[in-house]
Amino acid sequence: MSKVYEIVQTKIIQAIEEAIENGGTAPWRKPWKGGIPRNYITKKPYRGINLMLLAGGQYLTFNQIKDLQKKNPEIKLKKGSKSDMVVYWGFVEKKSENDNEEDEKYGFLKYYRVFHSSNVEGLKIDEEVFNFDNVLNEQCEELVSAYQEEVEINVLFGSNRAFYSPSNDKIVVPAINQYPNVSEYYATLFHEMIHSTGHITRLNRFDGSDSTIFGSKSYSKEELVAEIGANMLLAMFGMEDESQQENSIAYLYGWLTKIKKDPKFIVQAAQRAQKACDYILEFNPIETSDNETESDLVTN
Repeated sequence: MSKVYEIVQTKIIQAIEEAIENGGTAPWRKPWKGGIPRNYITKKPYRGINLMLLAGGQYLTFNQIKDLQKKNPEIKLKKGSKSDMVVYWGFVEKKSENDNEEDEKYGFLKYYRVFHSSNVEGLKIDEEVFNFDNVLNEQCEELVSAYQEEVEINVLFGSNRAFYSPSNDKIVVPAINQYPNVSEYYATLFHEMIHSTGHITRLNRFDGSDSTIFGSKSYSKEELVAEIGANMLLAMFGMEDESQQENSIAYLYGWLTKIKKDPKFIVQAAQRAQKACDYILEFNPIETSDNETESDLVTN
């Protein structure tokens, strides 16, 4: 399992280093052109760390391409096509030798390879086109409104701070007309909503000794969780964070240093971000699909 963590770590480090060199963006701030990456056959979106490993669009495993080829000989993988890595997390159960003890569960992390649909000839692709009109804003508001039943959210005109207070279990953000564009407003609001899921009454991510996440030992990873989670939610609504911070070399160098030190850092942050998104979406689900299971991967 440690080998998979190291492979993911290397890929994310390369992506950040390329962003620093070319003035690009952090891998968790992708616009995901072509929609959130999903499997061509099952239509299920990839989740967690895979949103940082894949570009937007649709993907197939080699076996899925072969199965389609049996029905349509014109379908074939283009010569020289390169595959992408997809990571999945699962559990195996070890039966206890003692009948009085519960069976133990062990987590595992594995990966498999997929090809982007653009590398496969003869496929019929239904391109995903996002609408950036007020409809998407209304959908965001429906999610925010539903989540307000769980956490107090104060949108204050004239405020110069955006924060989540664990002690008061309250979110405060400046009003929407204080932002240069709508997406930055929702990026900020979703960021604080992700933070709020870490409360002890919810997903309990904060260290027990920390009265606040700011300045604590757990804050570094928690901030990345909020960054990734906010961008996951934005992507689900067809939006992207246009914050100027995405091009900050100092910002990218800061995360690069931490990810280099700990191979598990980015994977664990993405897992926590996905759980946080799932928790928020339970209050007002938007159209999405369940995560792929190991059986899905084996049979397709």
